[in-house]
Amino acid sequence: MKLLIKIFIFASLIYHQPAQSIGDFELPKIPGLGGGDSAGGLDIDALTGKQSELVKLMTQAILNLTKAQIKFLEALGEKEAAIAAGMYLEALKTGENIGKDNLKKAVEQTKTVQTLINKKLAENKVLDAKAKLTFAKGIPSYGKGLLGLSMTGLKAKQTVDSIGSNPSPLILAKAGSLFFIAKETPKAIGTFASSTGTIVDFSTMNKIDTKPLEEAKNSLGR
Repeated sequence: MKLLIKIFIFASLIYHQPAQSIGDFELPKIPGLGGGDSAGGLDIDALTGKQSELVKLMTQAILNLTKAQIKFLEALGEKEAAIAAGMYLEALKTGENIGKDNLKKAVEQTKTVQTLINKKLAENKVLDAKAKLTFAKGIPSYGKGLLGLSMTGLKAKQTVDSIGSNPSPLILAKAGSLFFIAKETPKAIGTFASSTGTIVDFSTMNKIDTKPLEEAKNSLGR
């Protein structure tokens, strides 16, 4: 019940806070994005456009992970948590102007749910036929989520590297979400990639096909 309340609060608040800039990062210097009107020869419009693209990619990755988590929770008998995750999924779908703070909430909430799932998986429960089918439906979405995070992280790093080691206050103000994604996506990949072993072991015990997830994991080199 506590998890249900917690997720409901996140779903209610996640899209009602303005994005903020973040602190300085030590970044390797690579040639800039190319001629623009503003800071350090960078094209701010191009930079914010890339940021919007990356926010969408990361949001889609989180959506896929959440879709998978709902199926896992349902199969494991965690009905309240599954309902709460479904509410959160709908909030994520309809959210607008997603900024750094909202992305942070989204990532942390998805991690919290995954922690619960991992604990349930560790119980090595034998699923009935219906639950197996439900659990299996979550595996492709989990794989897509992992690959989405990987793609987002790679593109974010390339973009941030192109800015240089001393971004101006203007760039930090305009691209706070971009810097957040570049910094936090590798951590998120680690969390969800490390959970694949638990998911695969549980699925194997229950004779559930894990090919889509294993392919995603292999593509990350893990």
